[in-house]
Amino acid sequence: MMTLQTKFKIMRLVALGATIMIAFQIVIQLISGSSLCLNAGCKIVEQLTTISPLYLNILGLTYFLVLFWLLFNLKATFWFDIDVIGLALISGLVFDAALMAYQIFVARTFCGYCLIIFVLMIILTLLYGLRQMAMGIAILSAVGLSFSILTFFPMGAKSKTYTLKEAAYGVKSCSSPTKEIYLIFSSDCPHCEKVIETLNNCNSCDLYLNPIDAVTSLHLSGLELNQQFSPKINRLILKVLAIDSVPVLVVKDAKSYRFIRGEETIINFIRRACFTHEEVLYFDEAPISSDKEITVFTDKDEECSLAIDCDSNFTSPKD
Repeated sequence: MMTLQTKFKIMRLVALGATIMIAFQIVIQLISGSSLCLNAGCKIVEQLTTISPLYLNILGLTYFLVLFWLLFNLKATFWFDIDVIGLALISGLVFDAALMAYQIFVARTFCGYCLIIFVLMIILTLLYGLRQMAMGIAILSAVGLSFSILTFFPMGAKSKTYTLKEAAYGVKSCSSPTKEIYLIFSSDCPHCEKVIETLNNCNSCDLYLNPIDAVTSLHLSGLELNQQFSPKINRLILKVLAIDSVPVLVVKDAKSYRFIRGEETIINFIRRACFTHEEVLYFDEAPISSDKEITVFTDKDEECSLAIDCDSNFTSPKD
């Protein structure tokens, strides 16, 4: 059985390791202007915070530096009969548990980097003793349960109508459109990139591009940018529809909306419906639907999961 000194030594090493990892992430952000993402979910999660990832990492760095100092100065452990280290561990665990719960139940994707920090906090909690472990289990259970029974909407979502048109990064219009189509995609998905490549030629559809993450530019001629672009609305739409992959093509006609999923399925539709002014009978016929059913054409082998990183051997549509 480990002695108290051995446990504190391991805890100091864990806190030091977390400090070094976060410091490295801060340096990467300052040099390149973006975070080092371990999976595709990192970029999505970055868009969900009210402060920039840089400031969030600085906050984490400060926390682990203070924790490391407390573990070295055991005389500071108790202050006015308060277990300062235990209080610091509880505070950090609550913060990370809330972040992870939000990713699981709301964003429906997770950040690999955040997951590593969360695991380190659990290790520190377990090492500090049975009492701390019991409080940690209670906190994780309470946070997980509370998030699982709540429904989250953006501020004012119940009193305002959000549209795909408002959330579009840009629109490519044509002179005589037969349809409005909305492409919901991710900037780092190779299947999405191949769909976008087919849209450069003239077509007979008004095309709206609705990314779920930040996009600096797209190589698409005739694209009129929307200054009010909001990726959060596009992510909310996917959440409401219980769709966890991209690309998704939303087709609007006079009678209904259709949802088409999968690279090849979307490309085939665009070629048949948007490169000609003739009617496409298969897709133009209104689907038989009810309030409980939505017609979706899909090919899941040609989609990028929002929770699993895609093959990175491709050229990004961003500059």
